[in-house]
Amino acid sequence: MMNEVIVRYKNRKVLKALTALGEYLGFTVDEPKKDQQSRTYLINGVPVESGDPSIDMHALHTIFTGTHIDAKTLRESAWRRKE
Repeated sequence: MMNEVIVRYKNRKVLKALTALGEYLGFTVDEPKKDQQSRTYLINGVPVESGDPSIDMHALHTIFTGTHIDAKTLRESAWRRKE
């Protein structure tokens, strides 16, 4: 398992320096892709990421079809305290 660190910087020169240092010390520097940045938005100050449209949801449809579970029932059953 590889560890991951996020570094925020203001100047592009820092990125060049980190890339050069990474070659010397053996770590890689990756920049976030433009489409990943646009998929994150805020709702009441909470960051929310859009779902991946390439995920196949067909398997979930077969699980929940015919069970008559709505979101409220699912929340209530998941948060019910065990007595």
